[in-house]
Amino acid sequence: MSTEPTPTRRPIAGIRVSTVALLGVVAAIAIPCGAAALVVSGSIDSQHTQQTLGQADPVTRVVVEDSDSTVRITGNAAVSGMTGKADLTWHSFSGTGHPKVTQQYADGVLTLTKDCDGGDCGAGIDIQVPPTVSVQVTTSNASIFVTNVSGPVNLHSTNADIHADQLGSGDAVMNTTNASIKASFVGGPRNITAATTNASVLIVTDGSTLYYDKVSTTNAEPNLQNQQDHRSNNVIDVTTTNAGVTIK
Repeated sequence: MSTEPTPTRRPIAGIRVSTVALLGVVAAIAIPCGAAALVVSGSIDSQHTQQTLGQADPVTRVVVEDSDSTVRITGNAAVSGMTGKADLTWHSFSGTGHPKVTQQYADGVLTLTKDCDGGDCGAGIDIQVPPTVSVQVTTSNASIFVTNVSGPVNLHSTNADIHADQLGSGDAVMNTTNASIKASFVGGPRNITAATTNASVLIVTDGSTLYYDKVSTTNAEPNLQNQQDHRSNNVIDVTTTNAGVTIK
């Protein structure tokens, strides 16, 4: 009994080409669908715009009332009033109105307030003002940046850092929680107060003003390198927990 050899099976080119072509068609269909979904999601869920801010009249004091948004204030000798912008973000389903930052001005005092029109929004404020102004900022869950200001500063946030650089001789109050505070001075304020929790504090003085350092922290040793005099009327008062305090 003889056995016939098994015939060789040759690949059919047409079928292979068709398979590849079919996969290409599937991929070509799938990718645009995914991209379209992302675009639609972005356009439905969130909105973004930029608002120009400005004040021509002379400004001596700036008050910012914000929340969940970063605030940046920079002293600029070329500015007599205020110039800047606000980056507005919001969800289209959170209200029918348009969020904005409102401006109020009276007797040199400029107040900026976030208005979400009943919805949920963010307003990242970035402005330039005269270096001689005093500054008061209140926000939450967002950082505060103040630079090159010689007047008093009063800065309050929660769960976010406070950065204050090149401050002058005006008294400084800085409060936050669960985030660090860093402040440097080119002048010698009578009082510097910094309070936070679970985060470090760094104060850099002008290097010549004598201070009485009043420091309270836990689970860390203060590092006090500044010019000190326990009889001085100039006071640095720092409070934190579970983190270090450095004063230079």
